[in-house]
Amino acid sequence: MGVEIHPLTKNWALNWIKGSIVSYLRGDTPINIIKGRIKRAVESYGVKPEEIGVIINLLQIDPLLTIPRELREEKARPLLGFIEELKRGEESG
Repeated sequence: MGVEIHPLTKNWALNWIKGSIVSYLRGDTPINIIKGRIKRAVESYGVKPEEIGVIINLLQIDPLLTIPRELREEKARPLLGFIEELKRGEESG
């Protein structure tokens, strides 16, 4: 049985990941940093890969982001692939 994660801690981690992904989409943060943050959120803060996948998908269509949609979709692809890898890792482990 794992350690109980406080809901506010998990919420903080989800917001941290969302901000990090926006920074990546803008070109301000390299993908390897984002992958590390995602992995840490999943391993340490009780965030599910599916939740991060939802954030990525929502950011691709968010009208408030001033990043061209095509660029968002292009940059989101490797992140979504990474999320799928994490999901497979959870299922086998």
